[in-house]
Amino acid sequence: MTERQQKLMDFALQHVPFDGERDVLKADCDIAIHLLENCEITVPAANRFMVRVDVRTICDEVQKERYYAVKKLVWDPAYADAMEAKLYFGTYDFGHTSACWEDVISLGIFGLRQRIESYREKAGNDPAKLRFFREIARVYDAALRFTKRAADAARKAGRDEMADGLSHLACGAPTSLYEALQTVILYYVLQQYFDGTRLRTLGRLDTLLYPFYEKADKDGVPVMLLDFMHEIDRFHADANMPFALGGTNADGNDLVNKLSYLLLDAYRKAGTHCTKLHLLISKNTPRNIVENGLAAVREGNNSIVFMDDATVITSLENLGEDHADAVNYHVVGCYECGGAGEVTCSCSTRVNLPKALEMALTGGRDLLTGKQIGLANDGVFETFDDFFREYLRQVENACGNAMICTDLCEENYGKMHAAPILSATYVSALEHGGDLYCDYSAKYNNSSVNALGLATATDSLAAIRKLVYEDRTLTLAELTGILRNNWEGQEILRLTVKNKFPKYGTGDKAVDAIAVKTVDHLAAFVNGHPNKKGGVYRLGLFSIDWRWKFGEMTGASADGRLAGETISQNTGASFGADRNGPTAHLLSVASLDGTRTPNGAIVDLDLHASAVRGENGLRAMTATLMTFFALGGFCVHYNVLDTETLKKAKSDPDAYPNLQVRLCGWNVLFSSLSEKEKDEFIARSEAAGRSA
Repeated sequence: MTERQQKLMDFALQHVPFDGERDVLKADCDIAIHLLENCEITVPAANRFMVRVDVRTICDEVQKERYYAVKKLVWDPAYADAMEAKLYFGTYDFGHTSACWEDVISLGIFGLRQRIESYREKAGNDPAKLRFFREIARVYDAALRFTKRAADAARKAGRDEMADGLSHLACGAPTSLYEALQTVILYYVLQQYFDGTRLRTLGRLDTLLYPFYEKADKDGVPVMLLDFMHEIDRFHADANMPFALGGTNADGNDLVNKLSYLLLDAYRKAGTHCTKLHLLISKNTPRNIVENGLAAVREGNNSIVFMDDATVITSLENLGEDHADAVNYHVVGCYECGGAGEVTCSCSTRVNLPKALEMALTGGRDLLTGKQIGLANDGVFETFDDFFREYLRQVENACGNAMICTDLCEENYGKMHAAPILSATYVSALEHGGDLYCDYSAKYNNSSVNALGLATATDSLAAIRKLVYEDRTLTLAELTGILRNNWEGQEILRLTVKNKFPKYGTGDKAVDAIAVKTVDHLAAFVNGHPNKKGGVYRLGLFSIDWRWKFGEMTGASADGRLAGETISQNTGASFGADRNGPTAHLLSVASLDGTRTPNGAIVDLDLHASAVRGENGLRAMTATLMTFFALGGFCVHYNVLDTETLKKAKSDPDAYPNLQVRLCGWNVLFSSLSEKEKDEFIARSEAAGRSA
């Protein structure tokens, strides 16, 4: 950190302490203004649209320090052991937002500032509203001064195109495709670095930019889009920066247009690894753009997520969101959707399903530590149905406690964080006259519960049913003792269970039914459960990279998994269990009702490169994807893997510097993975080859 950056950090951290009186909105506005006026501006030679600033992590540190300060005041230690053991986890989430991009791009920063003034005039003498408008107006005035300062820096560096655009955006709305793209990047910088609220989507760029594309010189568009892709990639956004293409309007008409193809083509050619794409597919989506997206995946662009538009819309409507808002949903982060006007707190609460099953087996005691972290029971369950009900009781208890922990954070948002730049893009915040976080002024203030390790729990339950209740090979107490000893001395039994027993992800309806019952019960318990912000909780079934830490804290499980090993990923099968191929895998996942998982439910398909070559391979990928969506699937992403390439890249990383894999919800360079993660991908590739 440079001396200048340290001074900026010191200024920001002076605004952390909370003594019951501090005005967090004013404090965060003061921080934003100070950073805007004092940050260093440089003009990278590679950038076409925007300058660079040196304040990347400052607001993140403020946010973390405030959380720790608030936690000391409100936290209940009764939940500490279970949180530490990763039975569940509940926290804050300021990191999964979408701006109201239609307004950002149509009005520009200058127009957003003018709109603040128009709403301030309607506020009358309400002191709380006037305070809100006064503070966010100060920030937007500073943002416009910053934009002019950035234009001057670009001019001084001889970058006239950049300077002309920024000069115009300092006093007006974008009028060209170049200025619209520039506005996207300018706004990203303002919210991400100066507001300190992580922006996790650039919106549906094909729809947003199409009016500007129609007026553009078509010859220059491909290069301009390619330059844009490279520039947003250079932000190195955590977990990648997404944008979306496609979707439908309120009448059900597909929104794919000429620009959709150009943006997809630019994405394919750019070869970026910090940018990702959500392709929103309806029954009317042109087949060729789906095929183009899948062809890009075969080329190594693994960071494309294919999402079923109808399932997403219905899931949001089931939460009570208006049809028009549900149709105009955004996709933030990895695959989490929110209706128009929603602040999508999609990663606030997590529940470890295999650990909840562990609690059912042990009477609530952690297999690894012996601590009582779940509900007690007498260990006597005459039938599998009795045991399954106990498992669901433990799941409910974990969910309920996790939501309490999240509630403790969310009811104190007014002490933790304000979002002046983001709030000004939401009409609901302007009508309410309050901040999105401090005053919960979004139209939909929802929270989330994500259930982790579905396949691990399902396979374990199927194994318990067979071993204990059908074949009567073991008693429940005997099996629990084996798991407590981490399968020691029982390797033949462990491998038999792991490799020969029925598994989720193989199209086995009896096993799939266990997963369905779990998800349906979770959905009934979570969806619509009130939160502390005037909204509700919503269920998701994704694990991203949490599965590693949660697996490390989970004892051996009845599916043959050893203590500490990772639990299953997202809604997919346990690694290596999808031995009947991708079609059977998708059929298992499609048995889950995607409309009951509004926070997102993704399946990861590992395909061997040999299975998807040529036109036949592409047609097979397309047919299985569209069938999955027709059956109600939520979304899919792919890893097309070649075992030999991965092995060579592991032994000689310098020879494969650009090889990418889909880690969980984002892409990474293969060379950046740990040895353990590399070995997992090689094993997954080998398994995909066997099932091809």
